[in-house]
Amino acid sequence: MKEIVRLKIKFLFYNMAIVTAVIGVTFFAAAAVVKSRSYRETDQILSQIGEGAGSRIIFDGASQVRVPHFSVIVTADGAMLLQEGNYNSFPDQAFLDEVILLGMDGRGETGFLPEYSLKYFREARPEGVFLAFADTSYSETMMESVWQYGAAACVGIWLLFFVLSWFFAGWAVRPLEKAMTAQKEFVANASHELKTPLTILAANTELLSGHISGRDEESDKWLENMKQECQEMRKLVESLLTLARSDAGTGKKKAFSRFDFGELLMEELLTFEPVFYQAGRMLSYEDLEESREFFVNGNREELKQLLQVLLDNAVRYSNPQSATTVSMEETGRGGFCLQVKSHGTPIPKEQREAVFERFYRGDTSRASGFGCGLGLSIAKEIAREHKAVLGLTCEDGANCFYLKMRTARGK
Repeated sequence: MKEIVRLKIKFLFYNMAIVTAVIGVTFFAAAAVVKSRSYRETDQILSQIGEGAGSRIIFDGASQVRVPHFSVIVTADGAMLLQEGNYNSFPDQAFLDEVILLGMDGRGETGFLPEYSLKYFREARPEGVFLAFADTSYSETMMESVWQYGAAACVGIWLLFFVLSWFFAGWAVRPLEKAMTAQKEFVANASHELKTPLTILAANTELLSGHISGRDEESDKWLENMKQECQEMRKLVESLLTLARSDAGTGKKKAFSRFDFGELLMEELLTFEPVFYQAGRMLSYEDLEESREFFVNGNREELKQLLQVLLDNAVRYSNPQSATTVSMEETGRGGFCLQVKSHGTPIPKEQREAVFERFYRGDTSRASGFGCGLGLSIAKEIAREHKAVLGLTCEDGANCFYLKMRTARGK
């Protein structure tokens, strides 16, 4: 079922968003700690070199982690005196001259020489300028390992949680899926069971009307009420059967044909004009009379039902003596937009998606006549089958239902 699939995907999305955030924060925090520790170790070694702690330097008294280092003193006459150290990677004298020159020209007392993987410490002393260098290649290698293997581990953990989340999402929504399946089966079965007795009841009402019609005004009123209720109940049952077939995917595939949607719209507007008039409301569509043709590929009867739902909704939920405006315009790229704007109680933004849900009635105190809250959900399903978009906006205090649909190509 579409609802269950959407719920499962939403569950998976939120769960994986949390997992991604936790893994990301943990990984970057761990990388930051490793980086900070390696920098602190290098700084401590340079500090100990400057204090003359000796050539063998052990960090924090922990495991035997040695960082290659060396120090020199540059005298006032430019002589370079190499001090004790354990840096054994001098390629030549030019290398030593270059790093000393860079250390002397550095802006601060400490700095990095990234092209040589060295960090320096500079201090002025009576005998000359003291320069200490520590190799940072170990820290760089360690950080590369953290990024490489840590990232791979995070991806593996993320994939593991994705598989587990998908499994648990299915397990979590399974009771809801069973309940929804049972509910839809009940609606479908109940609709089928009600259809036959309702047909018999309507037929008997017609027969009874033929026998006693005209005897007295009160009897005729009761018969008319019975006929009206039978018609409304028949509409309700047909709506339930339509939705049940849509849920089950067992409905007959409707034949699509090419026709003028504008012509169909004008037919329905002319049909609904007296309905609006009897309800004390106005229907305005002057701009449509001069609009161009909008040919579409679709099922004429289903799109006719969609238009009837929108116009009937405008009659029921618009204010007395208000005007409902129907307009249609080209949207470019081979499409058009139909708008049905009525003045009633503005629907809050947070409820505009809910109006297309089944049995949603909204503010029933403002509605007129009989209704069961299935019309807009059926219209939404029809729009989806035609790859159209049916939605609701609120403009200048008026509720505006819109239908965006593509026109047919060719002739």
